[in-house]
Amino acid sequence: MRAIPQQSSLTGAVLSPSPAIDAMAGHAEVAVPVSAAAVGLFDPQEADLLASRPGRPALLGEAKVPNDGPPTILLDKLGERLAFERAGTRLYDALILKYRAAQRVSADALPPARSVMGSGALLETPVETLERLRAEELDHFTLLCRAIVRLGGDPTRQTPGANVTARACSGFVQVLEDSCTTLAQCLNAMVAIELADNVGWELLARLADESGESDLAREFLAVLLQEEEHLSIVKGWLASVVLDTPNLSVV
Repeated sequence: MRAIPQQSSLTGAVLSPSPAIDAMAGHAEVAVPVSAAAVGLFDPQEADLLASRPGRPALLGEAKVPNDGPPTILLDKLGERLAFERAGTRLYDALILKYRAAQRVSADALPPARSVMGSGALLETPVETLERLRAEELDHFTLLCRAIVRLGGDPTRQTPGANVTARACSGFVQVLEDSCTTLAQCLNAMVAIELADNVGWELLARLADESGESDLAREFLAVLLQEEEHLSIVKGWLASVVLDTPNLSVV
């Protein structure tokens, strides 16, 4: 029999690999095939999209415009980013609480942003940086509300893209609001969030420009610059925590 070292975390599959491999192979052979219906594949002509389909609200003196038509792709993407920035604000709220909890164990749980980004970064404490990033997410949310209204949409109505984004972000919210997750694990989740946020704003700026909304495109590009900074900061913090902390359980 194989000797097992003290404090080993080996599972039975590692200690006796042959039966485990056979079991996994057998499971693969009898696995039930996934149907198109199970993963939500559908004919757009025969099924509804997720969420409501906001049309342009009626202006004063106009006949009511029905809200059952499909949104323009720009309005849908604006709604998508709106849902993302709403979630982003909540995620930074949770990250601030997670950081304060980590500070009770280690006062230097995170380095200043300047130390991970270089001399171009602002002279801030980590909590000041977190609060600024949170405030910028909220500013982006407000900007998107104004943009949707400007285009004749309703920011309180959920577009299909917003619905999907809210569902996707809910998992990240669970990670950050879980009392059992560490600061390092939360930063890892935030890197994924900020990567997606950067891609989303870049696409939105291009879409606005191609839709003839050049003013909005310029505003979105300015937001993208802020989001790129957000990504650089959380990536730097994650690297610092993972590489410089010998015992990750404390963060």
